[in-house]
Amino acid sequence: MHSKKFTVSGVASVNTLKKYSISDRQILDKRVKTNPRYADIRPRTNTGFNTHRRQELEHEIRKYYKVRNDEVFRRISLADLLQLIVAHAEDTEAAVSYQYENNLASDINKSEVPIKYRDDVELVVHKMTQLEMNTKVKSPECPYVMIDVRAYNEYERDHLTTAVCHPFSRMSRAVGWECPAMLIYKNHPEFIIVIYDEGEDVGPEVVATLQHRGYENVFLLSGGLRLARDKFGPPLVTNEISTTVKQEVIEAIARQLSHIVLPPLSMAEASDWWEATTKLPNASDSTNDEMYNCTSMASTERQTSRHQIKAKDGQSVPPWR
Repeated sequence: MHSKKFTVSGVASVNTLKKYSISDRQILDKRVKTNPRYADIRPRTNTGFNTHRRQELEHEIRKYYKVRNDEVFRRISLADLLQLIVAHAEDTEAAVSYQYENNLASDINKSEVPIKYRDDVELVVHKMTQLEMNTKVKSPECPYVMIDVRAYNEYERDHLTTAVCHPFSRMSRAVGWECPAMLIYKNHPEFIIVIYDEGEDVGPEVVATLQHRGYENVFLLSGGLRLARDKFGPPLVTNEISTTVKQEVIEAIARQLSHIVLPPLSMAEASDWWEATTKLPNASDSTNDEMYNCTSMASTERQTSRHQIKAKDGQSVPPWR
């Protein structure tokens, strides 16, 4: 049923019904305004993995991942890569402290060698160490390398920390299509090569090409830089070019990993994702408690003042409901 209009002489057509009456179709466009004061407050009632949350998860999966059934390459999740970065940093710190203790012990043992033979012993040890280093194949210091296959101007704007820029356009070259980092890490039994782009646009093609050309330890970063930027941001995503991860960056990544759950690759893992999400610490509970306490205190103050006013007139004060 549509609203009828009538025309008054000298006046434009007027709607006979109110703006948001039952027969007005514009009532469907009316929305309840949200209060920004309660924007960060989570509800206390947990309705579980309902349809609304399922739709939100499906939207995130379609936004970040482009999984195909005919993929011939392997993937690595962002959470697994960050755990590898944190674990390697902890191992490096432990190795540095162990080396420092060994240096102290070697300094103490030097006093046991007679002074007239000490220079000769140090010279022999130095030559043996140098000969061993020359004959030994140089091994990478880091168990992973991240290759950014976007254009160099995009890489300068923002990238993952310690990532190496190698635009995907170089893959079409007949000679010199590999960067030095790829040659060092190629088919290493203990180390991996992680390829990423903005949002899995050209990354899958690059990984498939590398596998076709003999790379066996190459992985695609699921979600690409877009997922890392939206879920983590700085300091993981930075515009600084460096080869080592700073200690404050490692600490920040470890803190973020403790309270962030990334979306799964498919809805088949939705139940595990929801179970991990429910185990996260709910920081809004304390906020809700504080608001509840403030409301109770305000109600008590109103009741006290009301009681005082009524007591002056000698009236009985019924309790607040």
